[in-house]
Amino acid sequence: MNIPNEKFIIIFIFCAVAVYVFEVNYSVDGRDDFSDQIIEDEDVLSGRGSGSHDNWHVMPNTGNPPKLQKNDLIYNFDRNTVPIVNEEYKLIFFLVAKSASSEWLRFFMRLKGLDTWCGPDPHDHTQNGLTYLSDFSIEDAQDMMTSPVWTRAIFVRNPKPRILSAFLDKAVSHSKSFQENTCKSYGTNGGSYDECVDRHEDFDFFLREITTTLDKNVHWRSIYSRVDEKWWPWMNYIANMEDLSEDAEHFLKSIYSKVDRTSAWDRIGKTGWSDDERDCSNKGTNAFLAKKDTKHKTNARDKMKQYYNPRLEQFVEEHYADDLNNPYFRFSKLVLFDDDETSS
Repeated sequence: MNIPNEKFIIIFIFCAVAVYVFEVNYSVDGRDDFSDQIIEDEDVLSGRGSGSHDNWHVMPNTGNPPKLQKNDLIYNFDRNTVPIVNEEYKLIFFLVAKSASSEWLRFFMRLKGLDTWCGPDPHDHTQNGLTYLSDFSIEDAQDMMTSPVWTRAIFVRNPKPRILSAFLDKAVSHSKSFQENTCKSYGTNGGSYDECVDRHEDFDFFLREITTTLDKNVHWRSIYSRVDEKWWPWMNYIANMEDLSEDAEHFLKSIYSKVDRTSAWDRIGKTGWSDDERDCSNKGTNAFLAKKDTKHKTNARDKMKQYYNPRLEQFVEEHYADDLNNPYFRFSKLVLFDDDETSS
């Protein structure tokens, strides 16, 4: 076949450029390519940034990102609000107390290959072996918080069950520690230490006095206040405890190793979890958070009504209005008492 030299050269150049572009965009050498994170999951593929899955959020205009400051909540470690970073999965994960935070810590320790994942206290950042955003230079952290390649994820929880969970855990189950530490702090911040000791297992007192006087405590401060307001539009994956195991599975299927392209779900999420998270010798056959989700949903509303009354429900709705009335969390409506019960 006779092809003019000039035409042959043009075709050759076009093919060479096409091959080069394909190699740059789809190679598996760990480069920062957005599409490199998503494979073989139609729901995830269509969901990232497109709005077809409610947990994914469309990125804002990257041309004018906020400026990360050293004193930002997400960067200043003294405030206990700095997120975990997993570089292999290009993930920044924001923990929320009383939203399965212990389980998530153990998951990320195990994902990192740390044998201490089932130890007694995964929250001790000096011992858990995890990496945090403040471990990076402020310039690198700025890039990570604004890059479309990175996932910035958080699992949130409606304040009504979340604050009750904090009360039952901290004030009731750990009564002695609460009296020694929290009541002491309450006393030094203008409250009465003796009254706190006497009434610390009273949910009304806990809500009206403890959560307002010690409002920066991570166990009961509002979730929205844990992240600087300027960074909320840059959170691109927001799920909640209402569908914990389902959302956890979807989330873990959507983040991929830049080393071998294995999803976090396939690596350690879909099996290997037991009822006892501290039992290293018996990993079990459950999926991650499957058992937690079952316990979380069982008679939750009836349990809340044992502690709440209409006045306390209204108090939480007002005191945690930033959690309930922002454009990001999208909680299902949770009403414990109807109008007749409220007016009686």
